[in-house]
Amino acid sequence: MAPLLTNRRQEFRLTLLFVYLLLTLGALVMILPFVWMVLTSVKVDAEIFGITPRWIPSQFDWANYADAYHAIDMGRLFRNTTFVTVADVAGQILLGAMAGYVFARLEFPGRHALFFALLITMMVPFEVLVLPIFLLIRRFPLAGGNDLFGQGGIGLLNSYPGLIFPGLISVYGVFIFRQFFQSFPREIEDAALIDGCSHAGFFWRILVPNSKPVIGTMGLFSFLWTWNDFLWPLVVVKEDQMKTLQLGLAAFNQEFGTQWAELMAASVMVTVPVIALFLYAQRFLVRGLATTGLKG
Repeated sequence: MAPLLTNRRQEFRLTLLFVYLLLTLGALVMILPFVWMVLTSVKVDAEIFGITPRWIPSQFDWANYADAYHAIDMGRLFRNTTFVTVADVAGQILLGAMAGYVFARLEFPGRHALFFALLITMMVPFEVLVLPIFLLIRRFPLAGGNDLFGQGGIGLLNSYPGLIFPGLISVYGVFIFRQFFQSFPREIEDAALIDGCSHAGFFWRILVPNSKPVIGTMGLFSFLWTWNDFLWPLVVVKEDQMKTLQLGLAAFNQEFGTQWAELMAASVMVTVPVIALFLYAQRFLVRGLATTGLKG
């Protein structure tokens, strides 16, 4: 019996070692492009375009960061992107939590059919919805010179509301909030209602304070979606003062070539806030995905 247990332990250790080696290899494959980006951001042009690839630069050109910052006015781009991202993150958390509570806790006719219809919309690519949303933004009543029927002006184009509007709520956010709220003990809600607490009071005073894992998870996801969004700002923004970071990075791709050193430096500056937020919120991500489950 003892030799059998020893063999099984050895097999388990070998399997665990193999898994760790695969994970390490995968981590290296994922991190190498970021290392190359950081190193390229401090290279001189002669080493970037050299025939022989060189990982470690012979001299560090830190001026690339200053050149990139001033070339596209990154201060303004950071302000625009931060404002839009904060608004969308707040909207997706607030509206997603409220809608998730309705589908998880309140009984009304057609609740399951409506929720199923919402889930179906997740299969529609955003690229398919760009034109209808653009027309809605363009013909928004009483905005941007439009009349009551959405004619005569530009609507919400080239404006913060136009950038924010499509990302105020997501079906995915409604889904994960609903799954989390369904796992919350029903007895606590019944006790709160018996004590005179309303559904709104239970939501704000009990449910929301105990939903930090799913709020952190949704906040991280929505931040990544909005911060890295390129397509929608490209469609709705034409004026330089309203552009976001991703549109600013595209300015380094010029007619006669790409300014790789400045592009990599700007990309590093854009990526740092994302990495910092992920390192801070990863504990919420793990707990949130573990507690939402797949309860129907």
